[in-house]
Amino acid sequence: MKFAKLIRRNLFRNKLRSLLTLVLMAAIFFFVATLLSILENFEAASNAGEGQNRLSVQSAISLANPLPLSHEAKIATVPGIVDIAKLQWLGAYYKEPKNFFANFAVDHEKMQTVWDDYTVPKDQMDAFKADRRGAIVGPELVKRYGWKIGDRVVLIGTIFPWNPEVTIRGIYKHKIDSSSFFLHFDYFHEATVDMTGSMVGTFWVRVKDPKDMAAISQKIDDMFKNSDYPTETFTEKEFQHQFMAMIGNIKLLFSVVALCSIFMVILLAALTMSMAARERVTEIAVLKAIGFTSGTILALMLVEFVTLGFLGGALGTFGAKLIYKLVNMTEITQGFLVNFGVNAKTAITCLAGAVIVGFLAGGLPALRSARLSVVDGLRKVW
Repeated sequence: MKFAKLIRRNLFRNKLRSLLTLVLMAAIFFFVATLLSILENFEAASNAGEGQNRLSVQSAISLANPLPLSHEAKIATVPGIVDIAKLQWLGAYYKEPKNFFANFAVDHEKMQTVWDDYTVPKDQMDAFKADRRGAIVGPELVKRYGWKIGDRVVLIGTIFPWNPEVTIRGIYKHKIDSSSFFLHFDYFHEATVDMTGSMVGTFWVRVKDPKDMAAISQKIDDMFKNSDYPTETFTEKEFQHQFMAMIGNIKLLFSVVALCSIFMVILLAALTMSMAARERVTEIAVLKAIGFTSGTILALMLVEFVTLGFLGGALGTFGAKLIYKLVNMTEITQGFLVNFGVNAKTAITCLAGAVIVGFLAGGLPALRSARLSVVDGLRKVW
């Protein structure tokens, strides 16, 4: 602690340069914290189905190809299945195309048994089941659009030329998903049967024993292997990974960009710290002349440079954490990033990265300064 004052004064001896370095590092670590948070958000979405004993049955051709409703009765005969429900992606929006969110037609009678992790108060669920044009919505949508139970909502269809008019009957709770919209499959089917026939996008199956999921998946797919509508069955986690893969290997892209950003800040910080070390050659020689050892000087300069890196990283990381608490990224990204924010793991990673940046960037200048002889240092005029 006896050197704290010396470190502090050297840290801000050139106030403008120190300020600009802090701002630069803060900006880059804000960017890195954002990228890492997006990756964490994607990972959470990909793992949303982990631990759930649900299977998704879709067309073996592609997710965009529907399956006949007659498949449902056949799938239900497979031993080990507790229940089965129909689910249709609608792709509609509210008032304007920018107001887009996940919306589905769901088998309302099976919602509680198949998707039991979506919790709805009993009176609200009963009202939803009783109203053919009822809807269950997520709390984020309620907050975003100022909806409340009993409100009449009209969605604008895109995939299907049909604009569903529904009444909000309930608000669900879920540990990850907070911005989905569910309406009755019967209502959808009656309105679109002339256009779509007796078809549905996917079937979701709840399995009694998770250990039997692989065997049940195989049985379902074998059942329709030689039919006109072959199926491919996934666990919910595999389905989520497949859905995320549709946007490309964005995780790899973001990881590379984050690493490039950190490499860039190391180079820029190294340049700044080298300039700071060069300006103090004579001063370092004087310190050595009055008894400071090379190890002490190395330690003092490393602490100074690491502190500068840590402060810049902390400003950027906690700045990002604060901003994303105030800004609704779910609304801005139209539900693409749900419950977005900088979590503790990401913050710690960024702060550790900032310390490493300070150490790597300042290591060489500090080592060169510590090795400088008294005679060579006093010869130089800066």
